[in-house]
Amino acid sequence: MSGRSFGRLAARAPAADDEAFLEALYLDSRPDLGALPVPRGVIEGIARHQRAMQLDDYARRFAAPETWLVTEEERPVARIVLAEEAGALRVVDLSVAPAARRKGIARCILRALQEERARVTLRVRSGNLAARRLYGALGFTLLHADDAAMELEWRLTEAHPDRGARRPGDAPGDDLARVTNA
Repeated sequence: MSGRSFGRLAARAPAADDEAFLEALYLDSRPDLGALPVPRGVIEGIARHQRAMQLDDYARRFAAPETWLVTEEERPVARIVLAEEAGALRVVDLSVAPAARRKGIARCILRALQEERARVTLRVRSGNLAARRLYGALGFTLLHADDAAMELEWRLTEAHPDRGARRPGDAPGDDLARVTNA
């Protein structure tokens, strides 16, 4: 797996010296672990173990998942895991470092994927309103939802040959931030 780009961002396979960044990124995605009443070292050990289990799970569920470390000016800013699934490109996981959030990193990555493919799918936690707003603004639509997460899809359509460059109010996906599960 060689390098690739996502618009203005570069990406490469993670290297051994990226482990500290990747561990911190995983731990940031798990605030429940940080709330445990145990020493920080124990929490970090649990996070390392769970991250390894997560990667094993991806390898079992998807034929050939690709993990990319996304960089901006050679500085790591995100990690994305991609896989082919049912004729679509599946965003298995997308995590942006806290210091890089709200700077268009995820938007840039997803727009680049929309430029490459006619169909992109992903799953988002129901409580992640910021991500739901972004996905809605990019034209993703709801396939189904449960109490924990929402399954979303973006498709290239003749009505939107701009590959998803939609403005709020143009697409049904803009309502994703307002969807609730009864």
